[in-house]
Amino acid sequence: IAPGHVYRDLNPLLLSLKNTLERSPSATAFTDHFTSPPPSTAASVISAVLSSSPSTSPAVKVSRSPYPLTYKVEDYVQLAAYAYFLQHGTLVPKAELPGGVTDEEYLGGVISFSNNDLPRYVVGRAIERDEESIGCCKDLVNELFEELSEFDFRNGPVRRKFDGVKYAVRKIENVLYELSVTDRASSGSEEPSPKKQKTASAVDKEGLVQIKGRFEAYDLTREDVIKRSREVQKAAKNSIFAMHRGNMKQADDLLETCVRVGNEIMKVIDVEPTLRQGAFSNSLEEYAEALLFKTWLTEGKVACMEDFAELAVNEDEFLGGLCDLSGEVGRVAVLKGTKRDREGVQGCLDTNLSVLYALEGLHLPGKLNKKMDPLRGSVKKLENVLYELSLIQAKGGGTVNTDSTTMNGEGE
Repeated sequence: IAPGHVYRDLNPLLLSLKNTLERSPSATAFTDHFTSPPPSTAASVISAVLSSSPSTSPAVKVSRSPYPLTYKVEDYVQLAAYAYFLQHGTLVPKAELPGGVTDEEYLGGVISFSNNDLPRYVVGRAIERDEESIGCCKDLVNELFEELSEFDFRNGPVRRKFDGVKYAVRKIENVLYELSVTDRASSGSEEPSPKKQKTASAVDKEGLVQIKGRFEAYDLTREDVIKRSREVQKAAKNSIFAMHRGNMKQADDLLETCVRVGNEIMKVIDVEPTLRQGAFSNSLEEYAEALLFKTWLTEGKVACMEDFAELAVNEDEFLGGLCDLSGEVGRVAVLKGTKRDREGVQGCLDTNLSVLYALEGLHLPGKLNKKMDPLRGSVKKLENVLYELSLIQAKGGGTVNTDSTTMNGEGE
């Protein structure tokens, strides 16, 4: 979505815009920023990236993946909000930003502007005793806080940023209070000048109401996906238990349930791709493990991604299921070991070793990398089981106490 050269293009442009805003905050510097920007501006680069992104037109616009692009877009929205405020004295509407900016990116950017840029701007105007400009800032932050308080934010980056808005409100109110105190001290008993009547809203309330509606609709869809994903995960787990019991018919029926429910959820994921992460992705990982285990039991091989035609899984879900397969293979090996089936245990060990060698050559992300230690532990355990069986065979049957003879001197 955003190759490395895009970040190299964006970083200096965003930094230049930030430095310009902080050093000479004036509206004239940004007259052309929102109208037909030249190819060298941050807005044009953002627009070009988002127009080529496959995640630019979900029904509910929430954070995209990969997240580094989201962070860059939020940085741009924050600076664009500052520039727009200097021009108009109000919060930038979402419609004024490049197409493809999602709702979460917009909210994250404008909240960062209210939490960081406005308080610094207020201090600068307080030095000049510009109470009128500070009053505009107070109106904007108060209205933004009031509108965002109606949102039911989930725990996440936007929620954490929103918690800082009330501190921005307090900071601006404190500055206004301190200015009023010093004004009275310098002017005796002179009454403060009456406040001007507010003529227009400082935020786009209608736009925020629409965003709130999309957030609520998205949350309802998300809850439904999580609920249906539990059906897939439960059916996949039960199919694995059925395979261990030798009941392949029940396992096949449960896998069919996974495919049916999973494909129904996929129709929602096609509209809202970000809902794949989390519960649904975890359920697909469990399904991948079940199908891999079935293929291994019935055909004696490890399935490939092409074998998941009925319910498509992505690379991470497939690799996660492949890592977890080693645990099921290890359980089969223990059962074979109790029957003194040395050849069967060797086959299980060969399978887990093949998986381990294949995955060790990959640069796995954090979640999958955590699964490597259990995989290595499974290989070590099967090696010890095979070693114990060899001792039993050499002894001529019976049992062997290997507490002091296992690998590295560790007892099992």
